[in-house]
Amino acid sequence: MMVKAGVNGFGCWAPGHQGCFNSGKVVIVAINDPFTDLNHMVYMFQYDSTHGKFHGTVKAENGKLVISGKPISAFQKRDLTNIKWGDTGAEYVVESTEVFTTMDKAGVHVKGGAKRIITSAPSADAPMFVMGANPEKYDNSLEVVSNASCITNCSAPLAKVTHDNFGIMEGLMITVHSIPATRKTMDSPSGNLWNDGRGAAQNIIPASTGATKTVGKVVLS
Repeated sequence: MMVKAGVNGFGCWAPGHQGCFNSGKVVIVAINDPFTDLNHMVYMFQYDSTHGKFHGTVKAENGKLVISGKPISAFQKRDLTNIKWGDTGAEYVVESTEVFTTMDKAGVHVKGGAKRIITSAPSADAPMFVMGANPEKYDNSLEVVSNASCITNCSAPLAKVTHDNFGIMEGLMITVHSIPATRKTMDSPSGNLWNDGRGAAQNIIPASTGATKTVGKVVLS
């Protein structure tokens, strides 16, 4: 049985949704993004700088985003309470804005008719689960869960194996990250964080990350 899901936040996560249309397990029935109109969604989904051209048809038709013949309801709502996920058939909502990450904020989607919410960023209070680290602790009664961060998904499985076999008393984690959207394309002022003002393609820019704490929560939970 196909799982019907909605996505809040299109943006740079759009390429990641391409895999859903080829998995045979998930069908996206609705997308909300207040900053992206329907025609822009078509353009972003069809052509991606990293993943290339989508191997299927993408178009806007009758107010919906139609991907490979499958219509998807498209909303541009800033207020989450105005998104009627239930009317679209969405049972799960992927909260991918990285803004509504707490149980209270992400839980608003339940009021719109969703049954479960998965955030794509670490949460201060929602249970976090990472495949290869702690999926067995998932409880189906949970309404809001977090899939942690990209760095956590890379690091937690490795830390889990190490901890289970040898034990980890203390750790230092250093990651090399690709250029995120918050970096600058050329040198420019950046307030008190001088390093952040350097052109990202020409410099290695040190930055702190909360992933270390997140890995600890996932592995030691």
